[in-house]
Amino acid sequence: MSKNYGSLFVVSTPIGNLDDITLRAIEVLNKVDVCAAEDTRVSRKLLSRYNIDTKLTSYHKFSEKTKTTFLINELKSGKNIALISDAGTPLISDPGHYLLQAAIEIGITVIPIPGVTSVIAAASVSGFNLENLSFYGFFPRKEKEKKILLKKISSTSSVSIFFESGRRINKLLDTLSEELPPEARIMVAREITKLHETFYRGDIKTVKDLISQSEFGSKGEFVIVIEGIYETRENDISEEDRRVLEILMDKLDQKLAFELGSEILNKKRNDIYKIKIKD
Repeated sequence: MSKNYGSLFVVSTPIGNLDDITLRAIEVLNKVDVCAAEDTRVSRKLLSRYNIDTKLTSYHKFSEKTKTTFLINELKSGKNIALISDAGTPLISDPGHYLLQAAIEIGITVIPIPGVTSVIAAASVSGFNLENLSFYGFFPRKEKEKKILLKKISSTSSVSIFFESGRRINKLLDTLSEELPPEARIMVAREITKLHETFYRGDIKTVKDLISQSEFGSKGEFVIVIEGIYETRENDISEEDRRVLEILMDKLDQKLAFELGSEILNKKRNDIYKIKIKD
C-alpha cells in the first residue's frame, strides 16, 4: 500500500436528534478533506450545527457507481474522505458498498467511526432476548421474497428486525398477522430519537390497533422487531414430525401447511409454529 494514500472514514451520524453525535465524529468531519454525503442538503444542517466547513460532495444510490471512481482517485491522491448517510451508520441499508469495496481492494485504510444505528437502538428497548438477532433491511416488496423471509422468521429463535415506511406499515402488519402465530410478540419503533418517537408493543393485532389509535399513526419511519418465535422443544418434537412439516411447507402455502400439520401431527396449531424447520 502506498503511504501517500488517504484514509476512508465511515462515520455514523444522528438518526434524528442532532445531539446524538460522538466527539470523535465531529473531530473527523472537521479534519477530512471531503465528506461524501447521501444528501448534501440534509448533511449541511448537521455540519452547520457543529460549525464544520468541510467540503461536501453527493454520494447516493443513483450516483454511487459513477462517483466511486472520483472518490477513489481523491483517496489515491492523499486526501482523507468521510462517508456519511442521511442518518445513522453508512451501508446499513444505505449507499457506500461500492466505495468501501473499491477502497479495500486497493489497500486504502478504512476506519469506522461508530455511533447511532436505529437497528440496535430499537432492539435495545424491545424487551426481547437479544442473544441472537437477524437484520433484513427493508421488508421485501415482491411476494416470493416476502414468503421466503416470513418462512425464516416463523422458524427461528432469533429476534428479527427490518425497516418499513409509514405508508406501508399497515399492510405489513396485515401480512404478519396472516403468516405468523397470533401470539407472536412484536415491537414497532417509530421516529426513534425524533420529536414524535413512539414505541408500540404487544401481539400483532394489539400493535396494529395502537398505531391506528395513535395521534400520528403511520407517519414517519419504522423499525419492526419480532421476538424469536421458535422455542426448542426437543423432547416434544420427533424427527418424523419435522420431516412431515417440512414436506408440507415445501408444497403448500405456509398458513395451510401449518393448519394441515396441526391435524396430521395431532398438535395444537400454536405448537406447530414452534417446530424448527431444517434448512
